Amino acid sequence: MKDCRKKWIVVLILLLTNFSKAGRILFDFTKSETAGNADWVVDHDYPYPLPAQPSSPTSWDGAISSWGYRLYSYGHEVATLIPSYGITYANSSNPFDLSNFDVFIMVEPQNPLSIGEREAILNYISNGGGFLMIADHNSSDRDGDGWDSPRVLNNAFESTLGVHFNITGERPNSYSGVSTNILRDQENLIYNGPFGCVQSLGFWSGTCAVLNPGVNPSVFGLVWVPGAMQDHDSVMFFFGYFGNGRFAGMGDSSPCDDGTGNPSDNLYDNWSMYSDSVLILNATLWLMEGSSKVEEKAHKSSFSTILKVSEASQKSKEGIIFYDILGREVLPLKEGLYFINRSKGVIERVIVR
Repeated sequence: MKDCRKKWIVVLILLLTNFSKAGRILFDFTKSETAGNADWVVDHDYPYPLPAQPSSPTSWDGAISSWGYRLYSYGHEVATLIPSYGITYANSSNPFDLSNFDVFIMVEPQNPLSIGEREAILNYISNGGGFLMIADHNSSDRDGDGWDSPRVLNNAFESTLGVHFNITGERPNSYSGVSTNILRDQENLIYNGPFGCVQSLGFWSGTCAVLNPGVNPSVFGLVWVPGAMQDHDSVMFFFGYFGNGRFAGMGDSSPCDDGTGNPSDNLYDNWSMYSDSVLILNATLWLMEGSSKVEEKAHKSSFSTILKVSEASQKSKEGIIFYDILGREVLPLKEGLYFINRSKGVIERVIVR
């Protein structure tokens, strides 16, 4: 525990003092992630959650708003991919193309991926992107189209990434319980990362994964069901490498749930239980560290200025250009976090509110 705490402090200091490592995280909402009794979005404002400057996790109203808010509070950008943009890679006409983001996250996709979408995600990972896939228990078909998330993800990625989520006739495919059967590797930044050490993981009716190193020798388990061998079966959480990029995942969406989503859904605050949030947040940041980081326009932030919208608009009229975290010029200005090039490459953070 002492080693965990020391390493956590060092990584935390690095994250907080080096703004150039700010990442861009894209949550999928192209595969009916709010169908039935589910609400797997950060916020119900798309593609960017509102307000732009949240004061707490409940400022946003999706069931995974706490996840998004913690990333935002560390200086990362959070966005939602909607169907009108679609899943693409290396498509310069799509502002939400995967190449513009460090991590792409799918929580319980309910519809199968097209061949083009599958290839886009695989090319994205192979070229240095990070992909987090989260399934749910067998027969969790929430929109009645014959596809549940284990089948969607198996169909898309099993033959390439080497991960199979258990479905009908395969056990465990609906496990509930808490596990401390963890690969306790101090050098593993998912287990022992900036948000702390993972001591346990809770599942509430989730499927497990079987890993196939014959397909992908670079896929590994991190958490298993209690009593299982730490091998390729009964895996609750896994991680791996593909080309120049990284991927990770688990078989239950419940750990992501903070209980604050659509009030018509039956949601529960599992996010704050066990080490669920620690694991998910550590994994998200680990996925950012692939070999092809999205280029930053704001390489170094020297200080921050707070302006009213009217003040910022006046400066814009005077010729000051305001950029968002993706390096895009923004007009008109509204509440949010921006960057301006003050002089000689010194980038200033500006909060408009």
